Amino acid sequence: MSVRAPRFLPAVLLGVLLALGTSLGVAAGPAAAQPVVARSVTSQSVTALAQEQTAPGVDLPQAPTEADKENAKSKIVVGVVAVLLLGAVVWGNRIRAKRKKK
Repeated sequence: MSVRAPRFLPAVLLGVLLALGTSLGVAAGPAAAQPVVARSVTSQSVTALAQEQTAPGVDLPQAPTEADKENAKSKIVVGVVAVLLLGAVVWGNRIRAKRKKK
């Protein structure tokens, strides 16, 4: 059984990558299908922005938007996949070095 584990690992990694890729593609599909709405800028909105005053020195953090949450989630997924691939490369190099010694 331990002999088959090294041969079985690439298939498992490929399956995980395909599953992650499929789930990311499904999640990104509906968001890309939404239409983009353009708004015109009026003189009233420009003057309202110019008249808006904030207290000096106060910089309050804004709540994260849905786009920020999705961006953070995708960064985590990419990081996990990168760590898995790095682990597979290091593990493969160790196996190759052990076989070379024999």
